[in-house]
Amino acid sequence: MVPETQLNIPVRAKFYKIGSLQYISHLDLVRTMTRVLVRSHIPAWYSQGFNPRLKLTFSLPLSIGTQSECEFFDIRLTRQTDFENIKSRLNESLTDEMKITDVYTPEHKFSEIAWSEYEIVIHSPSLDENSAEHMNAICTNPLVVMKRSKAGDHEVDISPFIKPRECESKSGELRLVALMSADSANYLNPEYLVKAACPRLGVTFDNLFEDYYSIVRKQVYFDDLTPFC
Repeated sequence: MVPETQLNIPVRAKFYKIGSLQYISHLDLVRTMTRVLVRSHIPAWYSQGFNPRLKLTFSLPLSIGTQSECEFFDIRLTRQTDFENIKSRLNESLTDEMKITDVYTPEHKFSEIAWSEYEIVIHSPSLDENSAEHMNAICTNPLVVMKRSKAGDHEVDISPFIKPRECESKSGELRLVALMSADSANYLNPEYLVKAACPRLGVTFDNLFEDYYSIVRKQVYFDDLTPFC
């Protein structure tokens, strides 16, 4: 029989992060979840040596200001534990704005995620019922932005990395649901689309009480557009 301290059982948790928690950084999220795991007495696996570290891996990091209904993290356990029990114990230490929705054994790597689905809602007196058609044109025609990378800033046409799914508008509001590339080579932050599209839609953000937007990650997908799980 394998000693308990040598067990290394992979477990994946799915969770949402909404509301005011959209403003915490990824580093703060890692620190928070680490404390929650300790407080919940989850039998998590730690690295060996003089400075043991919790084995905790997150999927695609969110930018500050983006909410999500579809986030994941992986841990490893030192003993078999009921998944519903893990979910319940973690949620006891979390808030209504961040809850675990599922716990299961992972079958795929996070690197297999190819697309993220976002719901973007823009509010502005400049928007009307014709803004949706304009937005669709923006997403499907060349859209060159200055994109930041480790090699420096450079111009990129981001339109190949956007797949609009729904777009509707009315006086004062536009709602777009779109897939955006999420693979490591061509990851597209939805902020690039918002910041490039808004001036073309007449949204200036001169009055932040009238001009504002929200971004919510709704789902993530494999390259063939089947949902990641």
